[in-house]
Amino acid sequence: MDNRIFLLGLFLFAFGGVNGFPMNDLIEKLPGQPNVTFRQFSGYIDIDGKAGRSLFYYFVEAEKDPMNLPLTIWLTGGPGCGSVGDGFLSVGPFITTANAHGLQRNPYSWIKVTNLLFIDSPIGAGWSYSNTSRDYEVGDDSTNKDLLTFILQWFEKHPNFKSRDLYLGGSSYAGHFIPNFANSLLDYNNNQSNSSKFNIKGLALGNPLLRNKLDTLAVYDFFWSRGMININLHQQILKECNGIDEDNYSNNATKWSEPCQQAMDKAEMAAFIVSSTNVAKARRFDVLRDPCDEKWEDLVLGKEVTKVSFEVDMCIPFRADFYFNIPEVQKAFHGNRTNLGYQWKGCFEKSGLKYSDADKDIDMLPALKKILQQSIPITIFSGDQDAIVPNFGTLNHMNKLAKDMNLNLTKDEAWNHENKGGGWMYSYDNLLNFMTVKGANHHVTFSKPSEALFIFTNIVLNQSQ
Repeated sequence: MDNRIFLLGLFLFAFGGVNGFPMNDLIEKLPGQPNVTFRQFSGYIDIDGKAGRSLFYYFVEAEKDPMNLPLTIWLTGGPGCGSVGDGFLSVGPFITTANAHGLQRNPYSWIKVTNLLFIDSPIGAGWSYSNTSRDYEVGDDSTNKDLLTFILQWFEKHPNFKSRDLYLGGSSYAGHFIPNFANSLLDYNNNQSNSSKFNIKGLALGNPLLRNKLDTLAVYDFFWSRGMININLHQQILKECNGIDEDNYSNNATKWSEPCQQAMDKAEMAAFIVSSTNVAKARRFDVLRDPCDEKWEDLVLGKEVTKVSFEVDMCIPFRADFYFNIPEVQKAFHGNRTNLGYQWKGCFEKSGLKYSDADKDIDMLPALKKILQQSIPITIFSGDQDAIVPNFGTLNHMNKLAKDMNLNLTKDEAWNHENKGGGWMYSYDNLLNFMTVKGANHHVTFSKPSEALFIFTNIVLNQSQ
């Protein structure tokens, strides 16, 4: 009798979960991982069994007192980049070792102050997939519906976190994902009893794409302001690409005229002194630092691959790509159950994902406005070395949003971190914050992780308390 009870308990522990945790999703230990006291879980949420559509997730407990700290959902952009992989070069608990065969602790992980949930979204990003080909033709609406279905089912697996304070964060195209998701959760709340509402406390967005057409034009203003193109070329772009400003933005997709596109291409190549627009656009990610010299063969041989430039190891994303391709790593993650026919990459190019170009031009200020109207604070942080979504373009959007909502500029001042200048902060009625981050590229959480943790801890969390 005692043996049967023991076996039943073991079965429930392994397959049914204990105290609200799905123990079949528990990660025992990732290859090359240092010993830790916090738990990690990962696996699939089947959001449409008929279509065979599933989203992959990775959940990490806060390193101390996880039962009393908030939950933060992290989504990265692309669209099509995997949030789980992004967690291993930004806010997650680990980064790869120099030879990419193991992991080391991330001293600036946000698990110091919150539990973290990473979701590979949309379908085709990371290890998320569908058995139905049309599911790879996605956009903002379909992505958002999948995320809502996902989180409702995820909370069934992790009920302990359902009523927890909830923060939503992400970078780049998460400027679409996160506001849309937040509004879906708020709409859901309006139709639920108090016991089942999402307790959204704030949003944190890094270098978010908010008004694509204006963010595109801001790239060339950025080049000119930095002396990367001459005034004549800048004036040519202003002349050929005019007709859009903060007050006449529309959701209609804009096709740049041929003279406008030619001037843009010329400016791209002139800015980085290259003969290829593709090479130039890749350099937009960080105009201060040279990219990593990718040597996959060196990593295969166990050699170290690093490139430290202005205090940032630019090869961390490349090494994460390698680590996620190790079979033992995929097994430990409970990932890649479709056995991908191509290498895993942080941002896939071969998954078949086709994201709506028209949706990329949608104005996200109305979505942000709806969130702010419900007194949920939003903090946006933006690296000043980013030429993908330049920060002064985003500042123009914030000024526009504040004006439309009659929010007053209550702070316009430098902010410091560890006795050094961190950047500049603009706060509108202490509800909407915009912070530039000195020396950071398109991913603040990767290039300036200490500053990112400071912003999340001291601005995002404190603001909502």
